[in-house]
Amino acid sequence: MSSNGLVEWGCDHCTLLFMSLQDLDTLLQQRRDEQELAQRLSEPVSVETLIELGRERGLTITEDDVFSAQLREDSDVPSAELQKRMADESRRLRHFIQG
Repeated sequence: MSSNGLVEWGCDHCTLLFMSLQDLDTLLQQRRDEQELAQRLSEPVSVETLIELGRERGLTITEDDVFSAQLREDSDVPSAELQKRMADESRRLRHFIQG
């Protein structure tokens, strides 16, 4: 761990992944200051749209970053809440797939 509290990885690929995940965090923070961005992110958007919004602001965001951020967020959620989410998703899938 470095003096700034960040974990240092020994490969360029890992550093790039960490930096682009930071770019995703930056984009999500920018919505506080940018009314248009806040409006565009007020409803669910596709991963491609999120990547493009970052690109428009000079940020590098990948699909992996989006999934990593979601996993990071889910790691703080109690298991009972995760089970409830899975049950809700399962019900939606059951209604979607007729048979």
